[in-house]
Amino acid sequence: MTKEKKELAGVKLFNQKPTLLKQEELYKWVIWQFPKQREGGLCGAVHPPIAEFGWLPAIILVDKKRVRVYGHIDEPFSLPETAVEYFNKSG
Repeated sequence: MTKEKKELAGVKLFNQKPTLLKQEELYKWVIWQFPKQREGGLCGAVHPPIAEFGWLPAIILVDKKRVRVYGHIDEPFSLPETAVEYFNKSG
């Protein structure tokens, strides 16, 4: 049986689906947003405060001050731009 969540830089993320977090929970993370609408927010990427970790795709819900982090993906991306491309490939 697998764990439902994993911890990354003090933040708990689901293993099988995106995780909705308050922006304040990511206060040590870098949040990068791209001006392209998706799922009621902006496409983006987040980077934990871990050197060389990489970027995770994210939807930035600016009005709600929340971030939907796609921490369940197999591998992080090397650049925020390539992390955002995840949304084009996943539908």
